[in-house]
Amino acid sequence: MLIDDYAYKNKLSKLNPNIKFAIGILLLIISLINSNNYVSIFVIIMMSFIIVVIAKIDLKDYIHFIKIPLLFLVISIVMILLNFSNNKETLLYSINIGNLYVGVSNQSINTSTHLFFRALSCLTCIYFIMLTTPFSQLIFVFKKLHLPDVILEISMLMYRFIFIFMEEVSDIRKSQELRFGYINLRNGYNSFGLLVSMLFKRMMIRYDEMSIALDMKLYDGTFHIVEED
Repeated sequence: MLIDDYAYKNKLSKLNPNIKFAIGILLLIISLINSNNYVSIFVIIMMSFIIVVIAKIDLKDYIHFIKIPLLFLVISIVMILLNFSNNKETLLYSINIGNLYVGVSNQSINTSTHLFFRALSCLTCIYFIMLTTPFSQLIFVFKKLHLPDVILEISMLMYRFIFIFMEEVSDIRKSQELRFGYINLRNGYNSFGLLVSMLFKRMMIRYDEMSIALDMKLYDGTFHIVEED
């Protein structure tokens, strides 16, 4: 995963994770509670500058990371922007659909603009933590915050299984593509069904293999987390 690769190779990866996490969370809280668009814009610019210029994350990749959730954000903002009213006078711009007018008002424009910049500033704060702090460092931070051990263990197992899942999907799909499994729409549907079926079986096998590996290391139900110097 490219995000995880950047987390370990960026120029801020060796910086104290407590500082990075504190900065990211502090600005995230400010972004959530502030009601000024200029503050949100300042956070967006500052976080993006740190990520791209200081941490040396490739700009094209950073834009790619941002535009994935940005698509869902824009769809949500459009739905907030549109108003339905029986009175045309309450809307700045509108079209008539039956007995209703669909358009935008001053309030909907202000609300949607504020929510857009607030959500985007929060997103950049989250990406700052994700792209500059390796998962192993985050575990140490969560440990110092006295999160329950069971939450830490579940997080570590989920993190591990994400990579197992992606690896299995990639291997199965490459095998299907070599056999022209996606040459047309019909074959594509059949191949996708086989991929899901095989993926379930492969994940169960990998789970058994991981359980055996943990048993060989005398795993007693607890991951003993030791912070690196």
